[in-house]
Amino acid sequence: MQVRAEQIEEHLRHTLAPVYLISGDEPLQVMETADAIRKVAAARGFSERDVLSVDAQFDWNVLYDAAGALSLFADKKLLDVRMQTCKAGLSGTKALQHYLDYLPSDKVLLLQTGKLDKACKSAAWVKKVEQVGVMVQVWELNAAQTQAWIAKRMRHAGLQPDTEAVRYLTERVEGNLLAAVQEIGKLALLFGRQPVSAADIMNVVADSSRFSVFDLADAILTQDMRRIRHIMQVLQEEDTAPPLLLWALADLLRQLYSGCESLRSGASLQPLLMRMPKPRQDTFQKALRRMMGVDWTPLFSLAARLDRHSKGVGQDVSRHSQRLWDDMLELAMALAGKSLW
Repeated sequence: MQVRAEQIEEHLRHTLAPVYLISGDEPLQVMETADAIRKVAAARGFSERDVLSVDAQFDWNVLYDAAGALSLFADKKLLDVRMQTCKAGLSGTKALQHYLDYLPSDKVLLLQTGKLDKACKSAAWVKKVEQVGVMVQVWELNAAQTQAWIAKRMRHAGLQPDTEAVRYLTERVEGNLLAAVQEIGKLALLFGRQPVSAADIMNVVADSSRFSVFDLADAILTQDMRRIRHIMQVLQEEDTAPPLLLWALADLLRQLYSGCESLRSGASLQPLLMRMPKPRQDTFQKALRRMMGVDWTPLFSLAARLDRHSKGVGQDVSRHSQRLWDDMLELAMALAGKSLW
């Protein structure tokens, strides 16, 4: 069966499965999900724990031995297996399949790995985990989910933030939930159960947010001008390569143009939508409706000039690096619907 990370504690109140597979790239949620499983396993008698870090030299025979060895005297054991990748190799696949076919009653197997790709999801051992155990896929939170998560976490810590305080803290730590937990703990020590405002947070919380160029595209589609500026500022501070950022902006520009042309001609949007994540498809279609009357020529001209600027060529190119970032922000705001001409 599959269980979401936020459901794991409710699941563990009712049962403890013989096998858990936690996958994902968001470290805090992976860590807290694994901690919850380890805590309940220990409370139910699985007091021993073997931590097994899988690398190229890992001996998978330990799983064969675990599946075949039933101890009559030793405490029950949790096998905590940390895999660097979901691809276990031939020997690992055989060992995992054997273990899952002959589940020992005195052991719980906890597997942790990164995000499962398409090949891993179709692997026989992963499908077997779903049949006999529990799979928890951890997804990175989008902006709205992060804000809701932070609001809940702050109130759980005893804080009384107003709406603007929650939003401001979200902006400071978005994409870095570990930093969010640290900052919420600090705020709890400073303010206890007193009301907390955005101004209070501004004075004590550093900007620990992390973004990618794909986060910028999402902010553009939702027309969140404040978030666009913040993401651009963080990307610049992190020395993101301008050509990478320009590629993302130009790609979004081409997608929006192609989508509008498809709507005008009555063609299907499905081939275009299939190229993007499902959560983005709805906001993309809404963006198309507002972009139908746009003059595309200035947008493509600006993108072309920025491409030349990033490469340091062309007579109309400014040699000042800040000008490039200002112009990239201008293009991002234009794609979000802010009229610049």
